[in-house]
Amino acid sequence: MPYYIGDVIKDYKRLVIRTPEAFGKTGIDVKIRTRVEDLDPQKGMVRLSDGSSLPYDILVMATGADAARLDIPGADLDGVFVLRNLTDALRIKSYLSERECRKAVLIGGGFIAMEMCEALRNLGITTTVMIRGCRPVTRWDVEYTDIIIEELRKNKVAFVPETKFLAIERGTTSHLVLKTDKGDIDADVILMGVGTRRDTTLTKAAGIEMGDSGAIKVDFRQRTSVPGIYAVGDCCEVFHRVAGRWVYLPLGDIANKQGRVAGQNIGGYPAEFPGIVGAQSFKVFNLEVGATGLTEEEATRYGFQPISAMIQGLPVGRPMAQGEKLGVKLVADKVTGKLLGGQCIGEKGAIQRIFALSVALWSGLGIDQVGYLDLPYAPPFGGAWDAIHVAAQEITKKM
Repeated sequence: MPYYIGDVIKDYKRLVIRTPEAFGKTGIDVKIRTRVEDLDPQKGMVRLSDGSSLPYDILVMATGADAARLDIPGADLDGVFVLRNLTDALRIKSYLSERECRKAVLIGGGFIAMEMCEALRNLGITTTVMIRGCRPVTRWDVEYTDIIIEELRKNKVAFVPETKFLAIERGTTSHLVLKTDKGDIDADVILMGVGTRRDTTLTKAAGIEMGDSGAIKVDFRQRTSVPGIYAVGDCCEVFHRVAGRWVYLPLGDIANKQGRVAGQNIGGYPAEFPGIVGAQSFKVFNLEVGATGLTEEEATRYGFQPISAMIQGLPVGRPMAQGEKLGVKLVADKVTGKLLGGQCIGEKGAIQRIFALSVALWSGLGIDQVGYLDLPYAPPFGGAWDAIHVAAQEITKKM
């Protein structure tokens, strides 16, 4: 959606997988602008916001998660947005055009903020990123978030950390004024990217068991604790193959796979969702940023004894290098020697390495095996000893 707002994707219809009319052609009745107000598993019935009720034999909970807003005065003013779905994107793009916005403030330092600051700068809008903490995208190590902050500044995005947000008010020289403990900042548009809140209201009321993460507890076939009710997507947990436990990780690709598995089981074709390894990525201006598996902090929390290596490698073969850098960090368990996670950052080749590391994590490879992975070699894409090999062998020396 940031790529639609930033005019990289011109037609919003390319973001629509299937319309209600298309569903109707396959015998599926889609009710839009309709909420489920209540759920009664004993009667197999849901009550809708229009006052009607629907019986069911099988129910799928796909209530997702809502974008969080700061609880400050003025958070609901016109011009203050969150970005969670296509409707949000359409509203933001329309507002930016109609109001001829010149200044934007992004509150938060997650994926949405990183992608949106690029979109807004592409539109020629002066952009400021402000966060409550000291650095953005905290899943990545400080050495890598420092590189991200520098990339923002190179592209004329102001970055303001450790900020307390007090209120939003109507402006005079601009549409809005964001009041903070560091002073007032003018803005024509404010986007809050401060996380999500899983929507589990109906499930709690229906007595469906929740997991330790606070999301809906499911099994590998996406079944909940109540017979006949499944759950998929951002409202439920997922099994993390590296951590060996159920976690909450609300990502679109995971939701898509869970939905397919639930559909197969409902349709009489037994299937299991084997879990995830936690692969994530985003792009911010010229940087590719990716991570997979566990961070050192997460590994410690889950009972491992992590050791790590961080190197500055090359995304291409040395004879073809022209100053490009590729940061690679790997984490392994000192007791078992298993690879636990990895992070990569660079102007090219970072996500390519995350693909390889995700497959290694999925397969449960040891760090010594990663150090000799048979990776395709050609100077335009990497050296005979890839940055992954070098980082893995650095860890092996510490075992």
